[in-house]
Amino acid sequence: MRLLVLAPVILFVLFEVVCWIFMPFPVEPLRPLDLNNDIPGFKKNVRLIFGNDQVRYLNWTPGEKPPGTVRVFCIGGWATLGMLQGAQDTWWGQLHSQLTKAGLKVEMAARGFERTGIIGMAGSTTALIDRLKPDVIILNTGYDDVIVHSQAYTYDKDKLAKFPKAPPPSALKEFLTKFSQTVRFKRWWSKDSEAKKMQNELGRKDVYKRFFDEKREQILKLPKHDGFLRTAGTNDPLHEYRDGLVAFKAMADKAGASLILTGEASLHDSTINLTQENSLLAYIALTEPTAEGSVSAARPEPKWVENEMRRFADAEEAFAGENKLPWINLNGQLERSTDNFFSDVLLTDAGALQAAGLLLPVVEPVVRAKAK
Repeated sequence: MRLLVLAPVILFVLFEVVCWIFMPFPVEPLRPLDLNNDIPGFKKNVRLIFGNDQVRYLNWTPGEKPPGTVRVFCIGGWATLGMLQGAQDTWWGQLHSQLTKAGLKVEMAARGFERTGIIGMAGSTTALIDRLKPDVIILNTGYDDVIVHSQAYTYDKDKLAKFPKAPPPSALKEFLTKFSQTVRFKRWWSKDSEAKKMQNELGRKDVYKRFFDEKREQILKLPKHDGFLRTAGTNDPLHEYRDGLVAFKAMADKAGASLILTGEASLHDSTINLTQENSLLAYIALTEPTAEGSVSAARPEPKWVENEMRRFADAEEAFAGENKLPWINLNGQLERSTDNFFSDVLLTDAGALQAAGLLLPVVEPVVRAKAK
């Protein structure tokens, strides 16, 4: 009877010892996704690896960072998400490569969003910044805040405060995760099941190619809206955008991180050709969604998007000047062509490389100062 009682304990101890010595499980289990898409501008076979909260990593060391290393956290929209690219081929991955070639020890993490304004990004990354403890934060925004708000949008100065707060991490759970291989194995097993399900749904040949083809077909059927979609005053999301900049500066200050602001690059301009225009995926809701979720929408004029992005970039540049923050506007500097853009803001591998080259002179001095 005593042996029957002790057997589970002995097995538990043996499992812990064997795992710690021969095959320790990671504190944060990562989920791989292998893509096979025949899309011009991208590698055909791509592996994406995500951690908690959809964060992607490049050369990131679990736990304490090595001496002399600078941790950079990049936040932005579709270009930062890089849903068709391996980490090394995204703009932040190319930037990591160029910083490394410059002799700097850099660990990179990135969180990209789809159709999410800056307030939504701020609400979703507060806990991430606390967890990752970056030395540098690069914020690449502008496009989503121009297009995600409906024509019926009304400014709410308390929008960020209304976001649900993430529950504080459990001290007991963190302790067990740090010291128990059994707990880590359980988390790995759960994430491994999720990864297999995601692979089955998204990893089949040309899944994303069909997704984008269908999305373009749907959006091209929408009516084109001539002229301005929103007016000044309470209908202007620029106030919300500035609130988001204030929020990110506060988060960076709290974390002791340097904040770098970058204006997002877009394919939209007033002289866009038909091939470029057929690559666009922008649409703007004309009404707020009904209870059933239905909504009417229209395609904005590329010239209108270009003008709005310039207005948002001007406000961001002014904020950067007021707060003595590094700033660069990629929009207009990154050549607007289908060689560089797969869609409105989603960069091809070539576009990502060009964006990284533009960012390097702004980012390198900040990273070098943090490395001292």
